[in-house]
Amino acid sequence: MPYIRMPPVRQVCGDVALSSVLAAATGYGFRDAGAAASPVEDLCLPLAVLAVAVPLSRRRPGTAVVLVNGLCALGMADPATPANAHVLSLAALSFLLGLRVAAARRPLLVLAGCFAVVLATCAVLRTPAVWWFYASTVLPAALVLPWLAGRHWRGRHELVREGWQLARSLEEHQHLVAEQARLTERADIAADMHDSLGHVLSLVALRAGALELSPDLTDRDRTDLAELRATIADAVEQLRETVAVLHDPAETGLPVTDTVEDLLGRAAACGVPVRWERHGAMPILSALVQGGVYRAVQEALTNAVKHAPDGEIRVRISHAADRTRVDVVNAAPPADRPAFAAEGPTIGA
Repeated sequence: MPYIRMPPVRQVCGDVALSSVLAAATGYGFRDAGAAASPVEDLCLPLAVLAVAVPLSRRRPGTAVVLVNGLCALGMADPATPANAHVLSLAALSFLLGLRVAAARRPLLVLAGCFAVVLATCAVLRTPAVWWFYASTVLPAALVLPWLAGRHWRGRHELVREGWQLARSLEEHQHLVAEQARLTERADIAADMHDSLGHVLSLVALRAGALELSPDLTDRDRTDLAELRATIADAVEQLRETVAVLHDPAETGLPVTDTVEDLLGRAAACGVPVRWERHGAMPILSALVQGGVYRAVQEALTNAVKHAPDGEIRVRISHAADRTRVDVVNAAPPADRPAFAAEGPTIGA
């Protein structure tokens, strides 16, 4: 059995209510006309047209206006007066035409056609001048003014709806900006923890390892220092795991306020056997390139101190016209420690 789509209950109730009001106006006009009114022509036919035109106005509002305008044109044949209750129905359907049709060209053609039909009816029936005045003033007003009111109502409704849509889009944009700021803050925290705190903890572990070799310490002190160094190493590993959760892999580099010379100087002051040198004239580097050089040297120092703390570290930074190269190499550690050597990346200027 094919599925038949039924109109919503709210639409049906609205059509019934409007049809009832217009039918009541038609019935009042029929009663006011007295004995001269024809039950078929002045009551049954208008009620049938309204029963068709009101539901039809949802899909074809122009056709509904034409049907009711035909009732008004038939009223011009009344020998007593051209006025009839169908003008109210014509105004109501003209309002629905402006409300339900966004374009203006086709409804204007419908209204012009309806006006032409009324004038042609007057010409064919050779009605008196008062009928012509009625046809050229009252009926055009019932066509145009409600249509303009319907268009105004529609425009106001669309303006309010677009305003709410804009407000929702702005709210979503604010949420996205706040989320982006939160992710950026997490990336900043990850970078600071990994590059600063991790580096400092590695230097502390190195100093603790150096103190183990002091001849003035007792065996108990050396044991405590070994446990301290192991605890620091565990803290560094836990820090790396935490940073892996916080860090945004889309971040490619963050600006630094420190210089490579400051970083190497602090490492040397902590007892790290490091030497560095620059080759070539240092060009004007962007903040992204400077940050990349700093991070490369810092990461290499941290790994060298962790894996080969007793080996000498040599840092070489070479500048060319279109690139900057960083090389970090450390000497072989003692036999009981694994070797570590790193060659830095080439960073475009």
